[in-house]
Amino acid sequence: MELKKLQNQIVEAALEVQKNMGLGFQKPEYSQALAYEFDLRKIGYEREKKIKVPYKGSVAGERTLEFVVGDSIIVNLKAGEPLADTDLSRMRSLLRATKLDLGLILDFGKESLSIKTVKK
Repeated sequence: MELKKLQNQIVEAALEVQKNMGLGFQKPEYSQALAYEFDLRKIGYEREKKIKVPYKGSVAGERTLEFVVGDSIIVNLKAGEPLADTDLSRMRSLLRATKLDLGLILDFGKESLSIKTVKK
């Protein structure tokens, strides 16, 4: 599937979650609702995917990604805590580690959904 089309489908699903849940919940509730919305829309995803962080042919550690959608886009959620520069840096690092090109940070902690697109 084309990356832009998949990105739009993710955003539409997230907007539906925001519309139906509103403010005041924590990240686990938004994550569960988003997974359900992906299922309803038949958007393929992996949830809580573990990856190895490479370093010079070795493994420096392991990270867990909230969502990898369509084997192409990393999706991280925020709820309550403000988006920081470190969130953007962390996403860029995850993109390098996975060799994926696009990440989305979805912030459900505001009146309207805030979406940050991060490219490698």
